[in-house]
Amino acid sequence: MSNALELIGEHAEADRLTLPTGACVFRRGEPVQAIHIVEQGLVELISGPRNRIRYGPGQLFFYEDLVASNQFHSRDAKALTPLAVIRLNRSGFLALIHRHPTLVLELIAQQHTRLRQQRADARHFY
Repeated sequence: MSNALELIGEHAEADRLTLPTGACVFRRGEPVQAIHIVEQGLVELISGPRNRIRYGPGQLFFYEDLVASNQFHSRDAKALTPLAVIRLNRSGFLALIHRHPTLVLELIAQQHTRLRQQRADARHFY
């Protein structure tokens, strides 16, 4: 587990959730209340039939909504398999960033790696 995920998982305000396959983690349009980290399983974020993103163990989602100005989820999140996640509320996440500013750099690096992989994967479809 990365330093960022360890910090978040050990935070006093972090909750651990276990969800069955098909369960909704959150819905598009709901107020953003937390970030989530996959401990086990797969979750899919959906904003349309051709716009799907999957997250697996060790991956954090969906902090993009947490920092967005409208503060509402832009996608539905659904468990594709039995799912174990860590959830940290907005204030806890912001306090963690304040105490550990390099956490932001690690999250940006993770996002960059994810985007690079998605581009590489997309080349196989053209």
